[in-house]
Amino acid sequence: MLNQPTGTVTRAKEISNTYNIPSEIMAKILQRLARKGFVQSCQGAKGGYMLAKAGEMISLADIIETMEEPISIVDCMADPDCNCRQLDNCNIRDPFKIIQEQFKMFLSRISLADINNEIEIQRVAWH
Repeated sequence: MLNQPTGTVTRAKEISNTYNIPSEIMAKILQRLARKGFVQSCQGAKGGYMLAKAGEMISLADIIETMEEPISIVDCMADPDCNCRQLDNCNIRDPFKIIQEQFKMFLSRISLADINNEIEIQRVAWH
């Protein structure tokens, strides 16, 4: 899907074969991405999926949070009600909060287009 021209429809089976992902799992991934508006489902004999937004508009942070929920380096960053016994006396929570914010900003600056360009550069270099 990434290295296809804009508006190209790709079947879930084709994507799962390309990346060696079981087709059932790939279908669930694509459904989740479609619910979040990153891909669009196209029905019919030539149906499949295509990017709903330009690759430059979809960040790695968007994808990770869609698949894994909030990006969290440690559990208490995603769940303020976590059951950590050290929470009341924790002296690393504030530094981890800063690290987490910086990490999310870093991932937010990497787009699907960036990843696709890097993969293409590596593919050309290996040939």
